[in-house]
Amino acid sequence: MPADPQRAGSEPSCAWSALSVATAGLAHLESQPPLPCQDAAGSVSAPRPALALADGAGSSPASDLGARTLVVAMLRLADTLGTQLGWLLDADAEPDPEAVRQVASLLVRHARGTLDDLAVEQRRPVRDLRGTLLFVVAGRSRLLWLKVGDGEIVLERAVPCEAENGEPALAPHLSTLGERGKGEFANQTVFVDERLSFEQVQYGCETMAALTGMAVLSDGAAEKLVSLDGGQISGQLSLWFDDLRQGRLRQRDLVRRFYAESFCRGTGGDDRSIALLARELEAG
Repeated sequence: MPADPQRAGSEPSCAWSALSVATAGLAHLESQPPLPCQDAAGSVSAPRPALALADGAGSSPASDLGARTLVVAMLRLADTLGTQLGWLLDADAEPDPEAVRQVASLLVRHARGTLDDLAVEQRRPVRDLRGTLLFVVAGRSRLLWLKVGDGEIVLERAVPCEAENGEPALAPHLSTLGERGKGEFANQTVFVDERLSFEQVQYGCETMAALTGMAVLSDGAAEKLVSLDGGQISGQLSLWFDDLRQGRLRQRDLVRRFYAESFCRGTGGDDRSIALLARELEAG
């Protein structure tokens, strides 16, 4: 099938591999009756690499439905706006901050509108469907990220280093996006619902230079992979990125890890979800 001429110019020049999984936490599985997984995660590698993850509020009885609907809607929007996002994500020139704000605001309005429509369809209040949201969409020059509530967005870059033989080499470096704060109080977070204001949303643009991996994690998955202050990130993520780009990572590998005794010990048994994108560093 011939390439769509409107999309051909918007596709990043190096192929990405995508994988995602959402698993019910032990606390949900062991409750009576068992609770469904309230997380949802998705990732796509084309036409634009994108990640979406929603963590349904535990106090909301239909938040599992809300989370799944949010993830599908955000990934569909990234596909629908592929060409329109080109000026922001593919251009060499740095975008105007107000332009970035406008696009981020559009994404938030879409997320809120999605749950508003679902609430009408289900004949229930939006509060019953609410959840957090992590979203990343990438282009050739930069990526746009959005964060509502908790969870983590992690980037992997290939940074220069010196090999044991003294030759120049590249090593993975992991970093997080967004602030750690959950809200006014330690046990409070922000959700996509009727009370969400844009001032509560974190967002930004990041360069794609040397970027080899992107991940979004619910707080249940991040509990053992990212420190509370975001300063320490487990090398397990780089191992997963490498296995993914080599075609060796499967959903069952992530599920087994999330249910392993070493991963569950000392945790609250929350749902665990992750969405990953990985690629080889472009030559030159």
